[in-house]
Amino acid sequence: MQILVLDDSNIMRNVLVKCLIEIGFPKAVITEAASGVEAIRLVNSNTFNLVILDIVMDGVDGIAVLKEIKKVQPAAKVVMCSTCSKSKTVRDLIDLGMDDFIVKPYTREKLKETIFRYIHI
Repeated sequence: MQILVLDDSNIMRNVLVKCLIEIGFPKAVITEAASGVEAIRLVNSNTFNLVILDIVMDGVDGIAVLKEIKKVQPAAKVVMCSTCSKSKTVRDLIDLGMDDFIVKPYTREKLKETIFRYIHI
């Protein structure tokens, strides 16, 4: 089990990692990325079962990262997070291979419920 967490906000990334640890994932299975470029590098050199990523970021955004993940690791489950929840955007992301979507801010319980649809510890 390997999880990649991508968010350009250090605070949001720390909150997400803390939530993952609190719901039972060991820190050792969680890899963090602070940019889309870093995430793409990691996806091309490691295998992830689950990727949780922000959509809106400077430079390479979450949509570009999603496309790369589905190209090189089609079996990886991808949960995207954003404050924007426009239905067209979500539909477009589903068409690109996103497995689920969480609206920020989210609760630990919502995160747990979403992740456990795809991954069990």
